Order: sequence, then structure tokens, then C-alpha cells
Amino acid sequence: MLAENLGRLFEVGFNIGILAYIDQNQIPHRYGNMYRRDLTKLKLNELAKRLAGENYISDEEGQKNVRQWSEYFIQKGFLGGLNFFREYLDALGWQKSRIKDWEILYYQCCFSGKNSMGINPENESEDLPELLAQLGVSDWQLVNRKYGGRENKGEFLHADTLMLLRYRQEYRILCVDLSVFSVKAAEDLQPLNNVETLRKMLGQDIGYIRSKSAFSKLRIDTGDADWDFSRDLRRYFTAFKRKDKESTKLIQAASYAHSFYGFLRERAILTEEMSLVLNVVGYSDRHISTISARPEHLHLLEACADIYKNEPKEVDITVARSQVLTQIKRNAAASFTDGKKFLQELYEKPIATGDGITAITHTEHLSGEFCNTAGIIPDELATQLDIPVGLTLRDAHAHLITTGLNSDDECLFLTGNPGIGKTTAIANFLQAHSAEGFLLIYISPRTQVNHDLIQKFTHPQTHQLTDENLFCLHTNANIIKDNGGRPTVEYHSRRHPQNFTAKTVNFINAKQRPETPQTHPSQSRLGRITEDHIQDKGQKTAGVLSTLCQGIHAIIDGQISNQIVATVAIQSLRVSANGNDTLRHLNAIFKSAYNERENQAIPAKMRAISQRIKHIFIMIDEITGDDSGVNFLPACGNSCKHTNSKTTVSTAKSSSPTPP
Repeated sequence: MLAENLGRLFEVGFNIGILAYIDQNQIPHRYGNMYRRDLTKLKLNELAKRLAGENYISDEEGQKNVRQWSEYFIQKGFLGGLNFFREYLDALGWQKSRIKDWEILYYQCCFSGKNSMGINPENESEDLPELLAQLGVSDWQLVNRKYGGRENKGEFLHADTLMLLRYRQEYRILCVDLSVFSVKAAEDLQPLNNVETLRKMLGQDIGYIRSKSAFSKLRIDTGDADWDFSRDLRRYFTAFKRKDKESTKLIQAASYAHSFYGFLRERAILTEEMSLVLNVVGYSDRHISTISARPEHLHLLEACADIYKNEPKEVDITVARSQVLTQIKRNAAASFTDGKKFLQELYEKPIATGDGITAITHTEHLSGEFCNTAGIIPDELATQLDIPVGLTLRDAHAHLITTGLNSDDECLFLTGNPGIGKTTAIANFLQAHSAEGFLLIYISPRTQVNHDLIQKFTHPQTHQLTDENLFCLHTNANIIKDNGGRPTVEYHSRRHPQNFTAKTVNFINAKQRPETPQTHPSQSRLGRITEDHIQDKGQKTAGVLSTLCQGIHAIIDGQISNQIVATVAIQSLRVSANGNDTLRHLNAIFKSAYNERENQAIPAKMRAISQRIKHIFIMIDEITGDDSGVNFLPACGNSCKHTNSKTTVSTAKSSSPTPP
């Protein structure tokens, strides 16, 4: 009961946030003053008292706590609704259009009945006619009998937030179903004025978000798709429908959207010829799930409506999950020779026994188009590619890379599966042309891979760098943190054994870096906001990519070396609140030869750099969890486009899109 009521307050705040945004931006609408009138009847103190009474909280401290949490969820909902609707319109691109060109034809939300804790009683005979009048519908009793009432579960009149928007000849149905999942019982209402409570809440939210894999961010978007969804989706929706999960709210919102679309078609408010997209959102205080569908994929929403209206019992969910697991096993088995036996062993054998981890051996012979990287490529293929006969796949790949690097092309893009030999081929090429000067930048999410790259430039016996002029630097968040948050890189060099500082960047020799981080006097984290308020600013630490680029700039500008290998470990592309991203730091590499005020390169200085550094290589390994890798390509190209050096950009093949 408590979580349900707090969810209602969250819903109230969410819709107030949307209404506030509409009012602030004077967006045309048809609901008049009906919601403003309802809101004047709601008082926070009275809402908190009703909430405490319904949950039998009578002590003074408990009632005070309930009031704080009521205010908290209304405020949290308000900010959520305000930002959600702004971002929704930004995504549509309508914000850039003249406001008079678009309109909110229908907006449904509720500030009465249970959402007001009974303070503002429902009055269907007054509220419903005014609500439906937005669409020019007058027979509200008939609509109520079909789409309202407890017996009509999943119909649109029960939606938390429902809109019909029009921009010229484009229409959007937006349906949001809201709930609160971070609180389940009165015991969860710890005092909000306790910093430990806030820290615990933040930790729980972060833990929940981190527990989600990258695939939890996948969205169903039918957009301009020319393919169709399987009718068996109902089984998968049922299998993954769980209590207290955003998928539950998504399925519920989809049911309302399906009902609303049917109503609009029934009343000829929308026709088949009209351009329409239905946006369905399951929105909680922790996460969001969405579906975007066009009318031709309405059966996707119909499956959700069927699940919600005929609420699957636990036995239904168990059966559906078993069916989905069986389907996954069947598909996986088809990928292997004698796969059924292989999958059965994986599924039925224990993970470990008294003798250790269970070993399962599977052997099969791959033939046809498959070619082992250590195998010899066919003679016909070698002739077709104009490469020597008898090379292995890795050696043939390396030969093609070397041929491309020796060509007159200004840019070379390399893509391929991990392990094919891109990095090794480039490392060998650079060492063979070290006298010409080079800059190799390698971006990867894994620190060990960056260390492995530097190892390619060392003698296997002596473990010394292959050339005394080589300067290898790398950094990551731990290196910077261990040096008090200051811009810091770790480096390998035969000519510069001592630590030094250049361009505000601390260069620490890898052989001298202590295993145990040294303590550094911390900067004051307190900052005065006003005469009476002091705020914890947190610990400032230099950015990883920013530090690396500043370090490369210091090496180039100070002519410390003309043979530079720079690696960095980052997890993803970061975007700041003002729209800037971390890729802007790449411009710092050649900033000594660039006039920022006039936004153009300084030719003489660029030529001087290109005379010392002939080859520029930028390798982007798989950036885990998102499609950031592809965003590095134009940024890297822009940072090097004014040099006369030969620029090569390489990407490891992953789920991220890569250029042709």
C-alpha cells in the first residue's frame, strides 16, 4: 500500500512537471484550466497526513518522515516529468520548429481520487466530459462504459500519462506508465535529513543501474523498419515480465496505447493514411523501458495488451520461461555438430566436483569458407589479391596492410576481427620505418591490452625498447588517482630515465612508479556558495583522454621524441551537460600549431611537425557497452587533417558501427 501511494505521488509530480514545461513554453493545448483547477485542491501537508493514516503511522517522528518522503517523490516526479518531456520533444526535433505549427490535441492525467489520497474526489460526470471534449467527443457515458471502470482493465482511460500530439501532418501518441520501485514498505522510509540515508539510497540506485547489462538499454523501435515481428513475442514478453520491473510498466503502457489508438480510429480522429508513431514508456524512479511502433506493427502492442489484460499467473510465467529457455537451447544446439549432446552436457553437468571444475570437451571440424588464421590461404585467393602464394591468413592480412601503408593514399581504414593481426602488422611497419617518425595512438577499454601493445615495441629477451628514440606513454584513471588527481602519464623510454613534468603533465617512469600509491596533500573539497552556505565540491581529477592528449602535445612540442606510442584506457564516450564530449581533447595534440581564435591551422608549424613525424596511426579498440568507437573516427580525422603526415585509422570489429 505504501509503495503504491508513493507511486501515485510520483505520478502527480511527473505530470505537474510536464504541465509546467507546457506552460513555460506556451505550447498550444486543449485542456484549458482543468488540471490547474484540480491542483489548487491539493495540499502537501494534507496529502502526507492521509498517507500516514492509511499506513497506520501515528507517531510524530513517523509522520514527519512521511511528509519528507511525500515531498521527495513529488519533487523527484516533477523533475522527471519536466526533463522527460523536454527531451522527448528535443528527440522529435519539434522544439526547433515554430510552436504554432504543433499542438497537444489531448492530454490525460489525474490529480483526483486515489492520486489525491481522497482529498479531491473523482467526479466522472464533470471530469470525463471535459477530458474528452479535447477530442470533440461528447458521448462520455458510452466511452466510459467501454474504456473506463475497473472491469475494463488495460483501457486508455486508466493511463497515467497519455497524449496525442500533432506537428503539421505528423501525429504522435505518447503513453507513460509510472511507478516507484525503490520503496516497498514503511521500514524503507529512513530519515531523509540523514546523510547516511542519502548515501545508502544513492548507492542502491547506482548498484541497480550497474547490475543492468548494456543490453538492458536496447529499445524496440519499429521506425522505418521493413521487417515484421513474430507473433510469438507474447511468450517472450510473458517470460520476462517480472514484478517490480520496468518491463511490467512498459507492458501496461503498451496496453493503454493500443486501446487509445483503437478509440481514435473508431471515432475517425485518426485515419489509416495519417503519419503516426506510438511511443510507449515504462517509467520508474530508477529506469526507463520504451517501445516505438507504427500502426503496421500494432500487434506488438496487442501482445502487451493481451498479457496485461489477462494477467499471467506465476505458473504462466514459469511455463513461458521454460519455453524460451528450450528455444534458446534448440537454436544454440543447431550451431554445433552434435550440438544437442553438447548443450545437454553444459546444462546438466555440475559446474564443479570434488576434483575441481568440470571439464566438457567438444570437438568438431569446420570446413567450407572457414579459414584458420594460422592456415594457408588458397592459391587462387592469393593470386586474386596479388600477394605471395603460401602465406597464412595472418601473414596475408599483414602483407595487405603493409601494401596499403606504402601506397599513396592519404588515409587508410582498417577493420577486422580481434586477433587477425592489425596491431601487430602496424607495430612491425612502424619499427621498420622508425627513422621517418611516427605517432601511434591506441584507445582501448582494457589496460592489459595497452600494456601488450607497448610490449610489441620491446625486445623479447632484454625487455628493452627496440629503439632508444622510442617514447611510450599510457594512462588510466588509477594512474591519475594515485598521483593526487593531477594530469599524469606513465612512460617507457631509454633516453629519459628520470621523472619530469612538461606542459603541466607529470611523466612518471614505469620502472620508478611505486607499487603502493603515495599519499598527496588533498585539495580542499569545500567551496563557499553564499556567505552562509558551504558545499562539498568533491575531489577534482584530471580526465584520462585529456591527460593523454596533453602528454602527447608536450612530447611533440618539446621535441622530446619523434617516435611516440600513446595508449589510453577509457570505458566510453562521455558527454557533458553543455553538449561537449571528451573527443574535443584530441584537438590538444597539435594545439601548438593551431590558431583557435581564427579556427585554422598554422601552416608553417604543421609542416614542421610533418617533417619530423611522417606517420600518424590512431587505433580504436572495442569501446565496451556502446557505439562510442565510431564517434572517435571523425574526431581523430579532424585532429589530424591539417598535417601533411600520413594518417591511418583502425577499428576493432565489434557491435559498434564502423565506416565503409
